[in-house]
Amino acid sequence: MEKIKKIEKSRINKVYKNPESSGLAYKAWGKSENINDYSEREINEMILGIYRTKKYLLVDGDYFVNLQDIIKTECILQDVSYLKKPTIETFKDNSCNIINNIRTFYVKDYYLITKSPIGGNTKHKITKYLYKVGFLKSGRGRFIGLFSIVNDYKTIENGMFPKDLYHPIKRYINGLFFNDDYKISDFEVISSLKISVS
Repeated sequence: MEKIKKIEKSRINKVYKNPESSGLAYKAWGKSENINDYSEREINEMILGIYRTKKYLLVDGDYFVNLQDIIKTECILQDVSYLKKPTIETFKDNSCNIINNIRTFYVKDYYLITKSPIGGNTKHKITKYLYKVGFLKSGRGRFIGLFSIVNDYKTIENGMFPKDLYHPIKRYINGLFFNDDYKISDFEVISSLKISVS
């Protein structure tokens, strides 16, 4: 099961006591109109914007997206930190950007792309959602304003993108909503950096 941030019990208890003022959309997107039909975990998820039964997610613009309408996902990779600092030579021939030399990825945003537009838009930001569930960490120092993802796998998935960058889509969209890590597999990393195997 995906590890998601735990909301304090007092806040969950407030939802049970006064569901009408909770701001949760359980009547529209949940499994029941009765708050007592939900477990603490389900309320925890709804507070984070996760409505698994009907496969709806509250995205960063404060509106809901039907995940069954997703055709693609994107990640904006802005920067990286290195294990071995680049030199003028390694920067010129891009050898500093081999996957084994990258310590941490710094991303700007993650997006879901829908087949049908919502409010005229088919691109929906989920960066705050991934931060709220506890996956993304805030960048520090010169990386303030970005989010860090450690290069644990040191692998390029399908020869196309760093495996770690796909991980939040794999676990917090595909795994959480569909129990299928590769349900939405069309994933693109948008970046001026060219990361290679060697």
